[in-house]
Amino acid sequence: MQLIAKELLGQRLAELLARRQKLTTPPGLALIWVGDDSQTATFIRAKQVMAKKLDCQFFLHHFSTANQQQLESVIDGLNGRKDIDGIVLQLPLPKTLDIDQLIHKVIPSKDIDNLSGNSPYDSPTPSSIMTLLSYHKIAIKDLKTVVLGAGKLVGGPLAKVFARNNWPLTVVAAHAKSQADIIRTHDLLIAATGVRNLVTPTMVHENMIVVDGSGLDVDVKTIEPLVQKITPTKGAIGPLTVSFLFENLLIAAKQRV
Repeated sequence: MQLIAKELLGQRLAELLARRQKLTTPPGLALIWVGDDSQTATFIRAKQVMAKKLDCQFFLHHFSTANQQQLESVIDGLNGRKDIDGIVLQLPLPKTLDIDQLIHKVIPSKDIDNLSGNSPYDSPTPSSIMTLLSYHKIAIKDLKTVVLGAGKLVGGPLAKVFARNNWPLTVVAAHAKSQADIIRTHDLLIAATGVRNLVTPTMVHENMIVVDGSGLDVDVKTIEPLVQKITPTKGAIGPLTVSFLFENLLIAAKQRV
């Protein structure tokens, strides 16, 4: 069974439109992207589409290559612009860059992805995962959960959510394939490494719930027949994450006004 999100997404869009109507000036989102990865391009298009739906300004700063000084200068400029309410560093960034330094260059009030972990906003992907599971009446607190990956977008902030709520959690930060026997002992598997088809049949069982937090970790056609519930390849976590990112943007814009 797939964890469908069509109705939930419709509800969330209606809520966002209602919030947007209360703002007198268009919220401004700036996105910084380095490279030409096709999967990243898909994520960016989804954000452009949502910006249009909500009548938000969308500024894309796209570089085929860029150095540290260039990107820091761009961020400094965006931090000072009053028409920009949110700044998104589109990950992954080239490993030649000091990514942590770039992340912490973004002022907290505009860090709507909460990459720093210090902004006033909830991290969008963990919010989308929690909301989707709750929508399908899946009680996370009652499940033995394992998260694959400890990145800044999903795994790391998700671990903080679990710690705050005292929910049981195992984090497999690396070498997941060698830990398949351990992973398989859990009820809920959340994969968030960005490694294509990382989740293998040896990691799952017929009563497991599988959530793909990156859109890449799980080959749904292979894994779906082997588990109880699973997120679809498209139309769930990705769009929900975009909706929560724009919720944060609208919150930021309201505070500016």
